[in-house]
Amino acid sequence: MKLLIVDDEKLTRDGLMNSIDWERLGIDAVAQADDGLHGYELAGSFHPDIVLSDVRMPRMSGIEMAEKLQADCPDISIIFMSGYSDKEYLKAAIKLKAVSYVEKPIDLEEIKGAVRQACRDVEEARKAAGIKALSISMSRSALASRLAMAPRPDAPPVKWKEMEFQFPADNRTAFFTFLIQFYHLGDMPNSLENLITPYIAQVLDASGLKEIHGVRQGSLFFYHIWGFRKYSDKEKDRLGCRLEEVLKPLVMHYHIVFGKNVEGAGEIHNSYNSAVIELQNSFFSPENTHRIYEHRDNYDSFYDLGRLDMENRLGECLLHKSEEETSVLLEEMLNRLIEIKSILPNQAKDLYYKLFAVVRNTYRVMQIQTGSIEETDMGLWGSLSSCESIYELHKLLKERVASFFTEARGREEENSTIYLIKQFIADRYQDETLSVKDISEHVMLSSSYVCTLFKNDTGMTLNQYLTEYRIERAKKLLEDPRYKIIDISAKVGYSDGNYFGKIFKRVCGMSPSEYREKTIH
Repeated sequence: MKLLIVDDEKLTRDGLMNSIDWERLGIDAVAQADDGLHGYELAGSFHPDIVLSDVRMPRMSGIEMAEKLQADCPDISIIFMSGYSDKEYLKAAIKLKAVSYVEKPIDLEEIKGAVRQACRDVEEARKAAGIKALSISMSRSALASRLAMAPRPDAPPVKWKEMEFQFPADNRTAFFTFLIQFYHLGDMPNSLENLITPYIAQVLDASGLKEIHGVRQGSLFFYHIWGFRKYSDKEKDRLGCRLEEVLKPLVMHYHIVFGKNVEGAGEIHNSYNSAVIELQNSFFSPENTHRIYEHRDNYDSFYDLGRLDMENRLGECLLHKSEEETSVLLEEMLNRLIEIKSILPNQAKDLYYKLFAVVRNTYRVMQIQTGSIEETDMGLWGSLSSCESIYELHKLLKERVASFFTEARGREEENSTIYLIKQFIADRYQDETLSVKDISEHVMLSSSYVCTLFKNDTGMTLNQYLTEYRIERAKKLLEDPRYKIIDISAKVGYSDGNYFGKIFKRVCGMSPSEYREKTIH
């Protein structure tokens, strides 16, 4: 049985690894990851039966990781560890059916007990799955899912002759798998399968191909194809083009990938796995296109993106306010990332996250107000993580850079006194006592003169500007579910939560809770 430890504290990970005799608990292999994102990625190759995870971690929390893992593998057992007695996290753990919730500082005996219970649960789940697998008939989708996975030594054999439909069980039939991954489904119907499959069937029937298929997480369609001979890459390319044609009227976002050819139903999982590998590479392809698996000997040798020196080069372009050079640099980077064959999507996302940080830091160095684009680190990472292609990432960065140059030009043109006033408000807006008198003293002018100057230059009174500035900051914080509304009120300069709610509704036309509901859902 396999166990994965996920915790951003190295001391905790090492302590658990070295202080517990895992073999005596029935654990054959133990792996570790330093945050939820890396834990989720590692689980894809390590395939743990049990996950022992911290709750609060950077980039991806233990709860988020567990939700993703249980979506991929519902039988996985989760044990949460946390030093925070947080009811919301406890509720989430219960909702996920976590085996137990262990508080820090960790009691090793409590951990051992939780792991023993998890082992028992995994064994019971395996027995139940084995009984179910012995059923005389198996649905097409269930068979498709089973064929996509490498056979387990202890799994009961499929009784091909007792299937309710004909399926070639010999070792000579040629198979290949193709995947269609849909993105950004939004308000699409829940049963996407009913909408999509008639279009796919139309193409496959016209090509004389037989198939069984399944769907994972509602958006990943996988088709196991067989015919009287092997399909060449040219034929797969033509098939991909026909699939693109029939899907075009649906106006959807997707990637199609073809796995390698295999012989015999027992090898289908190898074609499926090769398609999954190619699906990662489709991150670097335009949307609504197809790719065919290409074997790469150096696939595991990651490219060091630090060689591109993009952070320093972008920083220099921004500091010199060279808009044209920045545009050329960004296009050069995009083309280079597409050319490199040995980087993964999350490496690209990490790079873009660092480049966003460069832009944000340049705002501060040049004392330019960030306006409405300021956001939390978690909010930024969430935006980048949701991108399904390098082109989406690049579009976000180009928009941010364009905003920077717009703000920079405005900074040069703006009255220096107005700039000082706005900068002072940006620095002090959290102070509930901030007043026109404080602002006028800062710029060493009379209150009446400052009010007149600001109104003539901006069309707003100082108090209007301060209120709108605070509300804009509040809106950004409301997009992060970690913050309570009462805490947000204090963070933007309102000690009275009720008064904050009235001001927010007057400016935005809805209450803070209504705004949060609208933006998060």
